[in-house]
Amino acid sequence: MAKNSQGHSPSEKTAAAAFRTPSEIVMTTTALYLQEVGDTSPISVHDINQGQIGDCFLLAAIGEIALFHPSAITNMIYGNLDGTETVTLHLTASGQLPYYGTTSFKSTAITVNNSFPSNAVNCSTSEDVVNGVKEIWVQVLEKAVATLGGGYNYIANGGNPMIAMEELTGQSASSIAPASLTLSMLQGYITAGDLLAFDTPSSGFLPYNLVNSHAYIFESVTVVNGTPMVQLGNPWGFNQPAAIPLSQLSSGIVEIDIGQFADSNLISGGLGDDTKVLTALLTNASVDLGAGKATTRSRSLPR
Repeated sequence: MAKNSQGHSPSEKTAAAAFRTPSEIVMTTTALYLQEVGDTSPISVHDINQGQIGDCFLLAAIGEIALFHPSAITNMIYGNLDGTETVTLHLTASGQLPYYGTTSFKSTAITVNNSFPSNAVNCSTSEDVVNGVKEIWVQVLEKAVATLGGGYNYIANGGNPMIAMEELTGQSASSIAPASLTLSMLQGYITAGDLLAFDTPSSGFLPYNLVNSHAYIFESVTVVNGTPMVQLGNPWGFNQPAAIPLSQLSSGIVEIDIGQFADSNLISGGLGDDTKVLTALLTNASVDLGAGKATTRSRSLPR
């Protein structure tokens, strides 16, 4: 099937917010990780605020890892003594960029500096800042994936969350139609620690405050009076969608991307560290995976 490209950037922001000069993103002090007010750990999905680059497909995948397996983030990024970072990403076993259906991978090391374009993720001076220090792990990952593909143009105009998941984890990804997703299937993905991204179509009215050509982070599923409700997160960091009844996903979602993670060597201390809390039964309760484009069929995905 022809895969579509997801890459909706938050152009709905005001002109003042959308226009950022390089001087606005210069910080004299940076740190890879900081715990902001309201967060329970230094790595949080709330750290993700998409810029004007159309890479929601990538940020949705990063957000899922932050929610499901935060220790994988710290294992991916190594801070060098010269102030740069070396990030472990993945290519196919033959050394090419991953593609749909890749089953064999090898790791590769990408080293980046801390100079980020003014339209990158978290480029505002008010985003991810604690006491004048700016947290940069999301910017580092975004730049590393861009570098893997030859530069920011690689991620600037949309892409597929499945490819991003493969590049980040070195494990296969697949997709399903939303109409085929059952509660038991969703519970199985949660228990396995899989990564999930939900993609919207390129045109047409969308309910639940969804936007077209966009990739969303799966946050949680809650069963209320017998009705499973799916909560998604927007990688913009604002304009969050309403909870969607599982039976109504097809009204606003065109594809669900699923990235394997159970066998990942990126999980510090073994699989159970990051997934054991996700095995609870969903009966009048919620399993919250934390906060937060690309698909098949002949359509253009998020940018």
